Amino acid sequence: MARALVVYESVLGDAKRIAMAVAHGLCTRMPVDVACAREAPTQVSADVRLLVVGGPTHTLGMARPAIRGDAVRRHLAVVPDLGFGLHEWLDSVTLPRGIDAAAFDTRLDSPALGTALDPAARTEETLLRRLGATLAAPAEHFLVTDVAGPLAEGEEDRARRWGQALAELVAPHPIPVRG
Repeated sequence: MARALVVYESVLGDAKRIAMAVAHGLCTRMPVDVACAREAPTQVSADVRLLVVGGPTHTLGMARPAIRGDAVRRHLAVVPDLGFGLHEWLDSVTLPRGIDAAAFDTRLDSPALGTALDPAARTEETLLRRLGATLAAPAEHFLVTDVAGPLAEGEEDRARRWGQALAELVAPHPIPVRG
């Protein structure tokens, strides 16, 4: 049976909440595994039909070592490995042929310039294409109310609905309920 894999980086916790909500939506149609980037497999199994990746937008881009360190200093973020996150995972992973993929990011609702540029999700999509993945849908952006969160009201529900929509694109039949 085809599965989904959700790989995320979460510096301050909001991207993890979105990843879990997306997985909740995906599981209506297919089994789902969720992993933070440092624990995700570097060789994605051939039975993974859909890969969803996501993380925070920091300083107009994906989190990198200096950005993670800054989050630890300024916002008391708990980051076990400053040198490895989603960007580094995407640089090192091998994907099976024919895999579909989608990307998300979390970002501030303002300033307008930062939300217009799409930097984190755009980079994620570029790296996914380079790996040979086919984008199943355009990137999705989930809003936080402040640099250190929390998520804006309704964003987790929206992430669940997005996960369900992604699953319907790649696995049109729901998982049978066993009673």
